[in-house]
Amino acid sequence: MSRLLPPLLLLALFGSACSTLRGRADELARNGQFVEAASLYDDLVSKDPHDKSLVIERDGLRGKALSQLLGNARRFRLDGIDEKAEDDLLRFLDRRAQWNAKLSGGLESSLLEEMEGTHRHLRAVIVTPASQGHALTAEETLIRKRPLLAHKEMVGIQREMESSVLNSGKDTCGRLKAVTSDTGPHWRELVSRYCRHWREIAPEPAPAPELTSVPTWEGQVSGLDSARMALLRSRLARAYELSPWYSPAAKSQPELLLAGRFDTRRGSENVAMTAPYTERVPYTDHEERKETIEEPFEADETYTDKDGKTQTRKVTKVRTYTRNFTVPVTRYRDVARTFEYHALRLSVEHQLTLSSSGVLDTRRAPLATVLQDHLSESSLEHDVHFEPGEIRPRRASFTSPEGWLEGRVELMARRFAESLSLHWRESYCDVPMRTLDEASRCARAGTTLPTPAHQLLSEVLGDDAARIPALFVNR
Repeated sequence: MSRLLPPLLLLALFGSACSTLRGRADELARNGQFVEAASLYDDLVSKDPHDKSLVIERDGLRGKALSQLLGNARRFRLDGIDEKAEDDLLRFLDRRAQWNAKLSGGLESSLLEEMEGTHRHLRAVIVTPASQGHALTAEETLIRKRPLLAHKEMVGIQREMESSVLNSGKDTCGRLKAVTSDTGPHWRELVSRYCRHWREIAPEPAPAPELTSVPTWEGQVSGLDSARMALLRSRLARAYELSPWYSPAAKSQPELLLAGRFDTRRGSENVAMTAPYTERVPYTDHEERKETIEEPFEADETYTDKDGKTQTRKVTKVRTYTRNFTVPVTRYRDVARTFEYHALRLSVEHQLTLSSSGVLDTRRAPLATVLQDHLSESSLEHDVHFEPGEIRPRRASFTSPEGWLEGRVELMARRFAESLSLHWRESYCDVPMRTLDEASRCARAGTTLPTPAHQLLSEVLGDDAARIPALFVNR
């Protein structure tokens, strides 16, 4: 039965816990870890908000933590390590906002100096490439710096950086639209995607002949009902829509073949089971004992009467002696036993083979994606109850075939997507390239450009060429 702890004991335990936490916080502070120490004092204050000494100590640690973070940022900046300086500046601004802290004049001055240093650095890594027409390169850095620029102190710098990047993207869009040396559909689609990224309008060309709409699937997977076949086709269709081969405006539909088989085998057998257990068994033992016996006896005793004569009388005395004897006793010993019972062993085995194949590039062998997988499970079932052996009735439990199949369909879709991307790269990236259109066609794969494609696009886009495939990732 549970009992409530006395109030004094509760206070003692609470005080001990706080004392331990405060000790850890003070140790961190002695080691110069002011941010961590202040966080522990936050916990202490939340537990005892009326203790002014805790609040004063916490506020003091917060001030030291802010000073330390800003000081670290200044030292990194003076050493020319701008990225680390801005990491500590971000931590400083995050903590200042979290604590709603007011800064001393010295910290305010240091913050302004650090903001000026950040401004200079961001102009070098964002404004400079943007002014050179490398808007995607500048945007990559801008995205990385957005947590820092999101603070209210940085709003002016943020606006300048975003304006610089956006204007650069718009200018580059106009420059790309003016390129007339290549009018192929893939290059024009690249220009269209680039301009849309910067909220500019550029005509979208008719789909290139390599591009198709969602395929039609022929064939059947034996053992899958209509609902599961519909799920499989929809997952594969979604994977195709995200692939380089797809265009929503394309008219042609490739024909792909689905084949395979899904089998479920069930089995059952009676099995003899044993369960060890321990039984306490009584037995008779003999125990040696000793007892003390007091035996009365009569003896003559002399005494002197009132006349001074010696007289004799009978008195009763007691003599003591011990004797040993044996008695039977009941004892217990643990004996290992085995409980035997019968159960039904049930088993389920799922086997699945899936394949999708078809021609996407008439110059090459058909694209083929294959998945083979199986799941085997077994479980016991019985109604036996035998507590000494911890045997209780149980029912067999198996993974649902629906859940397992859905997971395999998702895996097939991922493999299909990988096959589509690889097939595109082998068709249009692992070949000689001489034009912007051919390089742009390779970029549709959404992966790192091979050297020939990168060199061709760099002639027009400079450093942004390496970032062009990202425009095709989210189709």
